[in-house]
Amino acid sequence: MAQRYTQQYFPVLLLCFLAFAMPGRLLAQDSAGVAGLLYDPYGHPLAGAKVVVRGNSDTTTTDETGHFTLRAHPQQTLLLQHSGYNTIAYKVKGYDTLYLRMEESFLQSPSRIPVLYGEASPRSMVGAVSTVYTNQLNTTPATLYAYALPGQLAGLYTQQNSGFRNPSAAANYSVDIFVGNRPKPGAGEVSDNTEIGLSLRGQSPVTIVDGVQREVYSIDPENIESISVLKDALSTILLGQRSSRGILLVTTKRAQPGKPRLSFTAQTGIQESLSLPKPLPAWQYAYLLNEALQNDGSNPLYTAADFDAYRHHTDPYGHPDVNWYNTILRNNAPMSRYNLGINGGGAVARYAVSLNYTDQQGMFRESGSENYGTNARLKRYLINTDVNINVTRNLNVGLQIFGRIQEGTQPGATTSSLLGTLLALPSNAYPVHNTNGTWGGTPNLTTNLLAQTVNSGYIQDNTKDVMANVDVKYDLGSVLAGLSVAVKGNLSIQSDNAINRSKQDLVYRMTVSQGDTLFTKAGSAVAQQNSFIPVFNGQAFFGQASLLYDRSFGQHGVHAALFADRRQTIYNYDLPGVATNLSAKAGYQYADKYFIDGAINRSGFNRYKPGHQYGTFYAAGIGWDIAREKFLEDASSWLDQLKIRATYGHTGNGTDNSGYYIWRQDFAENNGIGGGIYSQGTVRSAASGYYEDGLANVNISWETAKKMDAGIDISLFHNKLQITGDYYHDRYENLLQIRGKNLALTGIDYPPENIGIDLYQGGELSITYKGRVNAFNYFITANGNLMQTKVIFMDEQRRDYNWNKRTGQPIGMMFGYVADGLFQSAEEATGSAKVTGDKPQPGDIKYKDLNGDGVINQFDEAPIGTYKPRIYYGLTAGFSWKGFDVSAILQGVANRSNYVANFQTEAGFQFLNFSYGQAYQQVTGRWTPETAAKATYPRLTADANFNNNKYTSSYWIRNGSYFRLKNLSIAYNLPLAWVSRLKLGSIKVFANGENLLTHAAYDFVDPEVGVGAYPIQRVFNTGINIKF
Repeated sequence: MAQRYTQQYFPVLLLCFLAFAMPGRLLAQDSAGVAGLLYDPYGHPLAGAKVVVRGNSDTTTTDETGHFTLRAHPQQTLLLQHSGYNTIAYKVKGYDTLYLRMEESFLQSPSRIPVLYGEASPRSMVGAVSTVYTNQLNTTPATLYAYALPGQLAGLYTQQNSGFRNPSAAANYSVDIFVGNRPKPGAGEVSDNTEIGLSLRGQSPVTIVDGVQREVYSIDPENIESISVLKDALSTILLGQRSSRGILLVTTKRAQPGKPRLSFTAQTGIQESLSLPKPLPAWQYAYLLNEALQNDGSNPLYTAADFDAYRHHTDPYGHPDVNWYNTILRNNAPMSRYNLGINGGGAVARYAVSLNYTDQQGMFRESGSENYGTNARLKRYLINTDVNINVTRNLNVGLQIFGRIQEGTQPGATTSSLLGTLLALPSNAYPVHNTNGTWGGTPNLTTNLLAQTVNSGYIQDNTKDVMANVDVKYDLGSVLAGLSVAVKGNLSIQSDNAINRSKQDLVYRMTVSQGDTLFTKAGSAVAQQNSFIPVFNGQAFFGQASLLYDRSFGQHGVHAALFADRRQTIYNYDLPGVATNLSAKAGYQYADKYFIDGAINRSGFNRYKPGHQYGTFYAAGIGWDIAREKFLEDASSWLDQLKIRATYGHTGNGTDNSGYYIWRQDFAENNGIGGGIYSQGTVRSAASGYYEDGLANVNISWETAKKMDAGIDISLFHNKLQITGDYYHDRYENLLQIRGKNLALTGIDYPPENIGIDLYQGGELSITYKGRVNAFNYFITANGNLMQTKVIFMDEQRRDYNWNKRTGQPIGMMFGYVADGLFQSAEEATGSAKVTGDKPQPGDIKYKDLNGDGVINQFDEAPIGTYKPRIYYGLTAGFSWKGFDVSAILQGVANRSNYVANFQTEAGFQFLNFSYGQAYQQVTGRWTPETAAKATYPRLTADANFNNNKYTSSYWIRNGSYFRLKNLSIAYNLPLAWVSRLKLGSIKVFANGENLLTHAAYDFVDPEVGVGAYPIQRVFNTGINIKF
């Protein structure tokens, strides 16, 4: 019966089972769980990442092991997001476990940013601060991190002065009869940056590294966490007597907890010189020199046969045609850099160690016959360590050590001498070698440029630095919540010495007489030296104690701090310089929308007169985030921040070694040689003695500034678009200047006095946009800066004409005669105003007689241009897509003048005491009767009337504006599936370049470096980074 019952109802039961089971099976397939593991670039699990299914509300986060599970089905897209990393958009293909890796974002937006002696939330800051982070620094192939800054920080203007470090070759002290050796003026702060000039709102900023003033720019960018510029008074006031100049704040990477993370980077590049001058070949030089001599009424030096021999190289020894640039300079030079870093630790102790090696070769040729190098070269070894220990639950101790060993080499003739000679030496001066293999030369040119380059020995300077920081912090939260105490100590020791192994070879003049070849010695040989030069030795100690308080009470937030610090420096044989600060700061915020901060500082320096060594400085600021107000609640979906802020402060600028106890009277000795200051006997013979060496200024003090900043911070569309604008008005007073009105009736130089007043004001605008289209992450950030300056007071001498007055003009304004074209006829030249004693001819520069007295003199000098740019700007843009990272940095300046007379006029056959020095392509545009209408250069002259054209005038002013593709970087991150087989976290291969393109209004010389300086380099660089 049971069997019959089962058979009867089995089909019904089967249908019911299928009816319930099949939809459930289909549902399980449609919403199956997708599991995955997320890694960081080191191959370690990445916790806290948000995982979202696009198009619905399903979301989760990765756990401590990087694992996540989420309901999704094939063809749906997962979005993985984490602060500081590029968003991943991954289309689900199946139900296998996903293995994904996140890459760091190029632009970082941390919740806390560095400020002087601490950190702060950018939402609550009321000061003017701009910051760049590691990724923005690492794309530039450079020996100094300063190379990575152009165009990236609002308010910071950079100018590259040289394409290679200026080597140390001379002692940095002088001898004084009373105190022995003392630093030369301006040698009080020692910097390893001789290549990049930095100007922050018109001032040279103080460099602070990890909370300590250290003029160190050679830190490997891979070891730097961030670089900030602190621009307003409130942000810098804790420096007291050094607070006026702004701060370049460098924060290095610190030890972080976690499994050991190892990073290795190897990169190598090729350098090429930019904008080298274009010298004339020998035949053209000879032809134009003849023209110049004939213009002067002199006989020509060269015949048609000479022109032919030069042009066709039929007599290379008697009629040499040498391109000295190609002769002594290489087409390119290599550079390489290696970095190895490890970071990790646990809850109790953490560590970070970084090793770096840099090798940069210069552009000079070498003979290869010596067992030592003579080319310019830099070798640098760096070590940077950080150990952080939680000794107890409340006590933390940190130790950082920075060490540097640096070796710099240059030819024995010195880099500067070679470049100066290169600029002035004519193509036909002498042959490189004579027929017998000796070095060519003449009685007037007693050294051979190539011999001086490859066979003059070498000078080597060696620098050793050790800098150690100790940080101790104790949490007093058990006594009062939010209270802590900290102590910092820093010891820096630097030694810089040079070895001189220079020498000089003989040169010979080759002549042919009656078929015989004669070699006449010119100059003399100098045996190779072996001398030791103590260049610099210095020690610096910094100690600071602080009491810190930071606590929130509901919607109220309070922070306060007390600081006491002392900085002592001893340079060479100088007496110690001691700067002290006792300061306090406090701040309050309510509901994250109202902010108020203030600080006061009592600062002193022992170089000023006792009783006048201390001053008081202060600053305050307020802010209001309007976006937090209730009347803007409806805009909260797109308006994240709308903060207005303002600061004002009274700051100082001293302790800069502007005077060595200048308030005390100084005396000097005159030994009577060449005429002493005392006479004796009936014949009034000169006698040695002591005399007042300048007047003392017993009232000398620090310079001061009144600085105001007003800004606005706007953030839109969930922080995708960020806009920051600032207006500043900085009035610098009590500037040290020498009076111009006083007549030197005493015969003694007047001392600097605190009398000058300058004004700097301007605006800054920064705009950043970050977006994403599927897996395509992109960004663009730009900044523009407009600065106006004015000399308010400088006690200048009385001037009868307004156009003569320096007061009221922009700072750095150049003065000279105003050019009015070129004289076109003898009648015009004769009938026009001229400098007394000059006899201008057609083709010479005509100057405007501004006061109409018929004479060109100092009363006709007027403003002709300023080297300080009024506008400077930068733009950085890039994207990340499917493992590729691309970024570009553009930088430029506008409304800036270049004075090029040192190149233009002196190259016109009168150059650096050379008899008929080198000429360049610019002179081919010279004035002649046939080219008068289109001439771009005055008539050529070799001697007689050179004076008329050499005066400082607007004729030699050129537009100094330029625009550079400063950097371009392309990188590819190898897929995780590939590198995981090698047990690695990530492998990145990259290529980048520096100074790739330049557009300049005037392109005969580089718009940044001076004439005769080491040229800026274009660099092509490739490398690899491995992390695990």
